[in-house]
Amino acid sequence: MNQKSCIHKTCACLEVMQYKTEEVGRLFLWFPIPHTLKKATSYLNKSAVEYELMQERSGLSLNCQHGQAQKLARNIAQFMAPRELKETQVLFIRGEIQPRIQDFSDMVSLQRFIKFGQSDWLVEMLVQERFTSYFQPIVSIEDTSKIYGYESLLRGFDCQGNLIPLELIFELATEAGLLPQLDQMARLNGINQFSHHQLHGHIFINFAPTAVYDPAFCLHHTVEAIDAAGIAHERVVFEVVESDNLDDLEHLKTLLQCYRSQGFLIALDDLGSGYSSLNLLHELCPDFIKLDIGLIRNVHKNQYKAAITAKLLEIAQNLNIQTVAEGIECIEELNWLRQHGATLAQGYLIAKPNAVPVTTTPQLQTHKSTAILASSLCLEGSVGYQNQCERIVAAVTGRIRQSLNLNEILQTTADEVRQLFEVDRVLIYQFEPDWSGFVAVESLASGCMSILGFHIVDTCFQTTHASYYKEGNTRAIEDIENAGLASCHLDLLQSLQVRANLVVPILQKERLWGLLIAHQCSDTRLWRQSEINLFNQLATQAAIAIQQSELYQQLQQANQELQRLACSDGLTQVANRRCFDDTLKAQWQRSRKQQAPLSLILCDVDYFKLYNDSLGHLAGDDALRQVAQAISHAVKSAGNLVARYGGEEFAVLLPDTEIEQAMAIATQIQRHVSALQLLHPKSVCSEFITLSLGLTSIIPHEPLSDTALIAAADQGLYQAKAKGRNCVVFINFI
Repeated sequence: MNQKSCIHKTCACLEVMQYKTEEVGRLFLWFPIPHTLKKATSYLNKSAVEYELMQERSGLSLNCQHGQAQKLARNIAQFMAPRELKETQVLFIRGEIQPRIQDFSDMVSLQRFIKFGQSDWLVEMLVQERFTSYFQPIVSIEDTSKIYGYESLLRGFDCQGNLIPLELIFELATEAGLLPQLDQMARLNGINQFSHHQLHGHIFINFAPTAVYDPAFCLHHTVEAIDAAGIAHERVVFEVVESDNLDDLEHLKTLLQCYRSQGFLIALDDLGSGYSSLNLLHELCPDFIKLDIGLIRNVHKNQYKAAITAKLLEIAQNLNIQTVAEGIECIEELNWLRQHGATLAQGYLIAKPNAVPVTTTPQLQTHKSTAILASSLCLEGSVGYQNQCERIVAAVTGRIRQSLNLNEILQTTADEVRQLFEVDRVLIYQFEPDWSGFVAVESLASGCMSILGFHIVDTCFQTTHASYYKEGNTRAIEDIENAGLASCHLDLLQSLQVRANLVVPILQKERLWGLLIAHQCSDTRLWRQSEINLFNQLATQAAIAIQQSELYQQLQQANQELQRLACSDGLTQVANRRCFDDTLKAQWQRSRKQQAPLSLILCDVDYFKLYNDSLGHLAGDDALRQVAQAISHAVKSAGNLVARYGGEEFAVLLPDTEIEQAMAIATQIQRHVSALQLLHPKSVCSEFITLSLGLTSIIPHEPLSDTALIAAADQGLYQAKAKGRNCVVFINFI
């Protein structure tokens, strides 16, 4: 294993090892536990293979003839659990010599040793550089004819020039320890091909964080290649593959900082497919996020995907992060993503990846869902009628379920039903627990009277009509004046300008949630059975969507409450230390990126231990609650954060706040606390509870971290106490 063939000698990421494990030599194995050694020796004894045990630890060595090392390794591996495969260490030495110190750098796991023995074809590909790059355009989602950039996608060839599946290449590279070399190959090849084709716009380059060991050194060749190609750094976007399990987040941060310091942009790839998407957003603050193809596929049909994707897009918009929707294959997916604020689009609908990059893409117009005219209902009795109805229900249902917001669901239902049936008014009537009700939403034809919010108290409804609608019955009236209605009911409909109506229940199991009602105001109307059946089906779908929306809202409320509890201090109800730490990190990153000021005030209740000792802990707890509220009232801006830092200490984080404003806020805090007039019998500086405050302000920059802000404010607090307390001390960064 000590024979190597290198492509380059300057960087380990470019070095391809060719281990001569098929030659005559000696195989050394070190096992994680004695039990694993016992399984290996049991096999060797049964196979009559001679070996020599090691004295110092659980291990053995054996001589191998030509081609025997890999065979023995594979046979021994058959008796091991996956973890044993990973933790058993192997070293192969050519000839019959003992390993030297330098040989131990070639020691690998048994799993990797076996995989590397199977990777001759991949090593040969890397040595011969049998790779190229395909490019897929990324376009503006609003105007798909405008190309924003291209994603570089690596492709490999066998000896005959046939494409090898990329999944096979990356899987073997990962298991055989060749991922750094392959990752570097992908980056350099993509950059060279991008330059060769003289492409405009941005280049998106994938990279696996685990493939880069020393960012400053390993990425040096990538930066050199970009500069040699004459590509401006701000046109280069490096995509972190989010589905790669990132065990070392600090390593990733260092890596991205290395890229950012060179002026490159960062994208978080495959968002939604990995392990900690939202935490990575918070930690990495990317310029782009690429939504995983698994979320995009049929997002217009699947309410769960829609809810998740819509929330991710909303978060990205709030954080000013551009979004790339990957894998778009149909116009409905594109339309949904347009409506929900995605920035860029990528997928086969626009263009496939190609070795010769496309330079023009189609301008895809917003697809307006084909409205099914009432005349199509005349198909009743024909062979295609049932299929037509199913298509209508599916189309309308899809649009109803594009949102989990209850008001949006109700309004979409009313609008779709009115347009479909060409009636004057459609309303959704929602019941209260006492069987009174109100018009929750309505959809009106031009010139029709609005009755939105109209409230009806019908004390007889529960006894006269509730059971009828609970059983799923409908009521279709062609002409209200000839339907034999009670005078009070007739008067009500006439006052609403109704000439004919159709009423179907919205049921959630046995619960009568409300009524879906169509009004014809301009004339009488004969309701066909086909229309009534279709109306019922749509009401059923609306009921399902309403129930899911209500469950989603309950879940959201529960999650919000859990989030509030997780981020709140139980005693004072202001933010807790965990919330403060997370917010500080996020605001530090944001302020550094935007070069905005960030101020911090640390407050300490003066002589609080003496207060507790003299008045008791219950009085102390009550005092802390009042002080926390006073500080909160003094800090009015929604973007600021008041947190309990620990014990009797409070922290006030002030983003986008200059020192003069911060000093004014600190003064306000003192005034509000002073106004409490909380008697402090043991205070040396006042008869009432007072605060000492340390204040600092900075525009974050390298090499400082957020801990420097805390240290400076803490120094100010220390000096305030040294000066006699009940004062503010500002510490300036030099």
